[in-house]
This record gives sequence, structure tokens and C-alpha cells, in this order.
Amino acid sequence: MKTKESPHPQWATRFREKNTELRKINGKYYLYSVKSEYNKDRKRSVKKTLGILGSITQEQGFIPSDKKLLKEKVLEIPNVDIKMFGVYNLFRSLLAEEFKSLHEVFNKDTVDILLCVSMFRWSFQAPIKRMQYLHSHDFCSQEMATSGINDKTISSALKFIGENRDAVLRWMRSRLMQDSTISQKQSCDFVMMDSTAVTTVSENLFVNAKGYNPNHSFDEQIRLMYIFSAQRKQPVYYKLINGNITDVTSMKQCVEELVIEKVVFIADKGFYSKKNVEELKNNKLHYIIPLHRNNSLIDYSILLKANYKKEIKNFFLYQERIIWYYEYEREGKKLTTYLDEKLRAEEEQDYLIRTGTHPEEYTQEKFFEKIAHFGTMTLINDLPIEHSASQLYEAYKQRNEIEIIFDAYKNVMDADKMYMQNRYVLEGWLTANFIAMIAYYRLFQRLKQAKLLNKYSPKDIVEISKSIFQTNINNKWRRSEMTAKITAVFKKIEIEYLN
Repeated sequence: MKTKESPHPQWATRFREKNTELRKINGKYYLYSVKSEYNKDRKRSVKKTLGILGSITQEQGFIPSDKKLLKEKVLEIPNVDIKMFGVYNLFRSLLAEEFKSLHEVFNKDTVDILLCVSMFRWSFQAPIKRMQYLHSHDFCSQEMATSGINDKTISSALKFIGENRDAVLRWMRSRLMQDSTISQKQSCDFVMMDSTAVTTVSENLFVNAKGYNPNHSFDEQIRLMYIFSAQRKQPVYYKLINGNITDVTSMKQCVEELVIEKVVFIADKGFYSKKNVEELKNNKLHYIIPLHRNNSLIDYSILLKANYKKEIKNFFLYQERIIWYYEYEREGKKLTTYLDEKLRAEEEQDYLIRTGTHPEEYTQEKFFEKIAHFGTMTLINDLPIEHSASQLYEAYKQRNEIEIIFDAYKNVMDADKMYMQNRYVLEGWLTANFIAMIAYYRLFQRLKQAKLLNKYSPKDIVEISKSIFQTNINNKWRRSEMTAKITAVFKKIEIEYLN
């Protein structure tokens, strides 16, 4: 079959490429961008013109239109000689392992954009529309996504990540496998699972629904389930779930998806009920659950005796405090009751003071009724293998710390609202936020180890890092000056700023 010859001259057709169309208008040649779309009414594909790319002449060849030149200029990184350096250096130092491991599941272009989005969420709580400017004025643009980023490239990368949940799961599993702090032969991993409701008004996600949330809001929501490792003291997993699905319903699937064995779920005080415990048992999930002090399962009889310490006998040291404990079984369940005498004295004193300031609620009669309750905590547990009472106590106390950091992170990141209109872009956005969460927890732990939490929060350190710049002098980048005080702070948390 003979190929149909083009009515246009060769000097014009040689500029025609895929998704372009050559048009002759008033004797002049123009190149347009086009695409094919399916028309439901016509029940066939139709051609749609996207805009002019430029004109073509025999003498000058292709001449880009002003609009095309403007678009290309917008995509270019402006030549900025002073760039913020502190945030990028802090972020990559905290996430050195993740910078490496993410490249094992995604290509460099995708990882670069993902880490940029994560960093700008972590440091500026920035929406996508601000990230092009932030990237061009940050030193990360010298090493990541060096050709520039914009709304379209960000959304495209996030969509690709969201469509590849299996790759994200492989990355999350690899972080667990590479963690040298946990031996493969260790008995089990204590984890805290927590979910948070996120309001969204999008009609295109298909996972948002009206459901329970602490704010009693009737807006549609999605739910994010997180798994935190007590040993690692950081988040290890996240999952987007339907807004009307309860936590217990999702726990088993999350554990199976992450492929971890002998997991022990550490609950909060409001979790215990016979129904919830039965549901955990049916799903073969192990647990540590604190009980309210007025729970009928708790046996306080020993603490009412004058020589209760002699009968209890058992104690351990936790953060320079003596913790007494005794173990027993009730209704086929294992319980451990702990007594912190220092806390007991504080609570007794506080209650007695209130008998004078609030006599309508606090009385001496009620004081003596509750006297065995003061300073106590009771944990009910079902474990794959035996653990000491001190191990259970420490695991639960770590949950408290994780929960405090999680609440602070949500406030700092403004992470209780989402505006994404595409399910897959949302999934990629959540991956970026998850990485930001890891950085936040790592920074918190470094401040804690350096005993600086009484002076600085993670947000304070991020704000300080924003004052550190690099300046391009004679084609060589030089760091801005830092005070001795700030240099000492970064040194204590093992962040180096070399000249």
C-alpha cells in the first residue's frame, strides 16, 4: 500500500513530532500541541488542540512561540547565588539511611521529588504550589531534581508512587530488616498502632466517609493507620483506610501487609473492653492493655495490707524510681499491677488538698476508698512468649512518649486536613508525609539523647537551620557564619556544618 504523501514541504514536516500537528494558515506554517480524547457522545476518539508551539519558516526553521518560551522559562531553576542550606543538611543527615534505601525501589528522579516534597512539608508545612519556589531557593536544588520541579512534575511523581504501593511496602519492610538494633532472633517486637482522622472534601477519593472522630465532626474523612516500633522509637508503617472503618478491623491486615511476626500491640487506656479483647484474640493479635483503676479485674487487696511490700517482694528501677509490682490472673487473663510510691505520695497530697478547695467532689471518705488506687497502673497482657514485668512496663511507657510526639507532629505539620482530589496522588503525598514523620522522630530522639528537650523542640531546631545559607562566590559555595552557641547545639545532636 502506497503511503500518502504530505501536502506540506519537507522543511516544515521535519519539525512535526508525536502529539503535534502542522497547520498552514494564511500561507504560513504553525506547529500545535494536540492530544486524543475519547468522546462519550460520539463514541470515538477526537482530537483536542492544547495550544500553539511556534511557527516554521524555510529560512529560520522552528521559531518557538512567546507562550512556549514563557512556559520553559518558568520550568527553569532561576540563577540564585544565595540558597538556604541548613534545612537540607539537617534533613539529609537525619535520613541518611532513607536517602539510600528509597533508591532501591524507585528511580532517582522520583526519589528526588519525593524527598523534596517531604522536606518542604517537614520544614515549611508547604502546599505543592509553594514547592517550586522553595526548591529553586534551597541548596537541595544543586543535588536533587536539578532540572527543577513544578506542580505537574510533583503531582506526576506522587501519583506514580501512589500507584506502586507494593514498592512502598518493600521499602518499609527493608527498613525493618536493615535495623541493627533489633535481632532477628529477638522474641517479639512491641508496637503501638494509632490512627488519626483526616478531614477531606474531595469527591474523587472513594475512601472518604463519615465516621467517628474525637472532634465530633460530620465532615467526610479518611483514616490513617500508623505502626510505631517501641524498640526503634519511630514510625515503621502507614496505611490509608476508609473513613468509617474501626481500628481493630484494620490491625490484622496492617500486620500482615508489613509481614512482621510476634507483634505485640500496645493499647491506650481507653481501648480495653471485653469485645475489643475478644476481637484481638480472634484475629490472633497479642497485646498489652492498661486498665482504668476502677476496673473490677484489678486486685488491690495486697496494697491494703500494712506490710504489703513484704508480701509483694518484687521491684525494679525505672528512671531512678522504685517500681513495685505483683502478677496474678483473673478470668483467664494475665494482669500485672505496678506501684510507683513517689507518684502515690504526689497523688495522695493532691487529693487531700482538693478536699479543702473542692469539698463537693473530694472528701476524706472517698480518699480512703481510693487509697489503694493512688500511684498504681495495671496492665493486662497476652504475649507470644513470657516477658518480665519491667519489660512490659517500659514498653507501655514508651507508648506514652510516642503518643506525645505524634500529637506534636500532627500540630506542627498541620496534618489533620487533606485537599487532594486524586486517590493515587494522595497516596504519594502520604508517603512524603510519612518520611517527614520519620525525620521528626529522629530529631526528637537526638534532642532527648543530648538532654536538650528542656531548651529546644524539633521545630525550634528546624527554624534555626533556616538561618544557615550557602553563597556562590567565584563558582564555589561557601556556608554563612554561625554563632558558637548554634554550632555547639548542632554538634550535640551530631549534625555537622562544614565550611
